[in-house]
Amino acid sequence: MNIDDVWTIESNYALGMYKYITWATGTWPLEEEGLFAMVRFGVSFALEFGILVSILMEIRLNCGTVDETLDFFGLSASSVISLTKLILMKLHQKDLRRIVLSALKDWSTFVDGSSAKDIMLKYTNRGKLVCRIQMGLGLIIITTMILDALPASESSLSDNSTSKEEIVKRTPLKMMCLFGNMSTSTYWTVFVLQGVQLLDAVFVDCGHDVFFFGIAMHICSQFDALKIFCDELNVEDEENRIEKIKEFIERHSHVLDLAHRLGNTFNYILLVILMGNGIHICSAGIQMVVLSKQNDIVSLLKAILLFNILLGQLFLYSYAGDYLSSLSSNVCHLIYNCPWYEFSPSIVRNLKFIIMRTQIPFRLKAGRFYAMDIENFKNILKAFFSYFSLLRIVFIE
Repeated sequence: MNIDDVWTIESNYALGMYKYITWATGTWPLEEEGLFAMVRFGVSFALEFGILVSILMEIRLNCGTVDETLDFFGLSASSVISLTKLILMKLHQKDLRRIVLSALKDWSTFVDGSSAKDIMLKYTNRGKLVCRIQMGLGLIIITTMILDALPASESSLSDNSTSKEEIVKRTPLKMMCLFGNMSTSTYWTVFVLQGVQLLDAVFVDCGHDVFFFGIAMHICSQFDALKIFCDELNVEDEENRIEKIKEFIERHSHVLDLAHRLGNTFNYILLVILMGNGIHICSAGIQMVVLSKQNDIVSLLKAILLFNILLGQLFLYSYAGDYLSSLSSNVCHLIYNCPWYEFSPSIVRNLKFIIMRTQIPFRLKAGRFYAMDIENFKNILKAFFSYFSLLRIVFIE
C-alpha cells in the first residue's frame, strides 16, 4: 500500500498529532527504518537513560531531604516506564504499522457524511481532546520545573555584617548532591541538558500514552461501525445477504485482529506501568502524609497533583480497555437485533457462530493476566486509599 495514496486531509486530522509526537522519538510506525530514525530513537533513549542513571546516583549520595529522596524514587520509576515504552514500541513496529495502515485505509475508504465517517469523527475528537490535555499538562509541568530552577539571588551576611547577593544554582531535576559544585559554564550545560531531558520525557511518556489512546479510540470506532454492516444484512436477495454476512465476518475478524495486536504491543508496557505507578503513588502517599503534618502547603499541593496525574494515566488505559471490551461484546446484541427470524436456517446457523465468537470479548491485559478495565481501576483506588489510611495511622502514632 502506498502511504501517499491513503494519507488524506482526514487522515492527517485524525493521526497527524500522533505522527509528530512519535516521529520525534523515532517510533512512528510508518517511517522507514533508516539512519535518521535510529539516531532519533538513540538520542531519545540516551536522554531517558541519562535521567535514570543520574537519579540513581543522586539517591546513592543521599544528601537531600526525605521529600527530595521520595521524589527521586518516583522519578526513577517513571524513567523505567518511559524506557520500557520506548523499547517495546520499537520492537512492535510491525503490529503498530498494521494498525495505522488500517486506520489510514478506513479514512480514505468511507465516504464523507456517511454514518461510519461520523462515528470515526466522534471517537477521533475524543482521542485528540485527551492528547491535547495530556501533552499540555506535561509541557506545563516541565515549564514550571525549569522556571523554578532558574538561578536566583539570595541575600546573605558576610563577616563584616554587610549584605551581599549570592547566586543560588539549581537544576530542573534538583540534583544538588551530584551537581552541587560546578563552574558557571558546566552549570548551564547541565541545566540545558536536563531541560531537554524533561522535554524528551514528556514526548516519550505522555506521547506514547496519547498515541495508544488515539489508536484504541479508532479501533473502538470500528467496533461501533459494525452496526452499519449489520444493518446491511436486511436485504431481500438471499445471495446478496450471504455476501453481506461474509463482509461482516471479515470486518469483525479484522477489527478483532487489530485489537489483539494493540493488546500484544502494550501487554508488558501496562505491567510495568502498574508496578511503576504503584511505587510512585506509594511514595507520593508518604509525601502527602508527612507534608500534611509539616503544614507545607505548596509541596503538599504538588504531591496531590502528582497523585492525580498518576491515577489519570491508569484511568486512561482502564477506560480504553473497558470501552474496547464492552464494544467487542456488544456485537452479539447487534446480531440478535437484526431480523434473523426472516433469514434461512443456514444463515441463522452462521449468525449463531458469530454470537458464540462474541462470548469471549477482547480484554486489554497487563502482563496477560490483569485486565485493564474500570472495575479493576476501582479496585486499584480502593487499595491505594486503604494504604493511605494505614499510613496515617502509622505516622499519627
